[in-house]
Amino acid sequence: MAIKETLAGICALQPKYSSSNTPEMQERGYLIRTELAGELRERIPALQEAFDGLFDDLSVDASDGIGRKTEAPWVRLHSKTMSPNPREGFYLVIHFAADGSAIFFTVGCGSTIWSGGDLRPISDEELSKRTSWARSIIQLKWGTLAPFEDEIALGASAPLPKTFEKATAIARRVPVENLQSIDVDNILFQAAERLSEIYLAQ
Repeated sequence: MAIKETLAGICALQPKYSSSNTPEMQERGYLIRTELAGELRERIPALQEAFDGLFDDLSVDASDGIGRKTEAPWVRLHSKTMSPNPREGFYLVIHFAADGSAIFFTVGCGSTIWSGGDLRPISDEELSKRTSWARSIIQLKWGTLAPFEDEIALGASAPLPKTFEKATAIARRVPVENLQSIDVDNILFQAAERLSEIYLAQ
């Protein structure tokens, strides 16, 4: 399955969200964790060109919820050294609007920490500090945030997706109806270049 078909398929299933493992959510899980993650893994050699040679340990992982399904599934590309898990460091991450209307190509950071056996959100103040710093690094290098100047609004009702929004440094929103006319590989490459710059600054 081509990456655009996979992205469109996930968007089509988003309005059918259930926290239970319904047939639709099983299909969405397969598209997120197998198809889309696989498409990104196949692109690692090409995306590696966007990164400084220091970061030669690129990896991909994905989630559609642990146990109960989440409104906001994601797939991320990261350096295993710089971001060993989704709670640490910065990474390139693809998010989806809860209503399936858009895909967000983003660079963001971890939004939660383990505390007392529970996942807890990082404070808004701390997330704001981290994302502002990342934007300043990008501005310094490119003089602009373009083409990643969009607001991220997932439109989910649960608390966790709202922390994803706050943890996003830069985003490009692609309405699902525009998906066929965009160059996904170019967007991913540009996002990877910006992530590499953040890693170097760290």
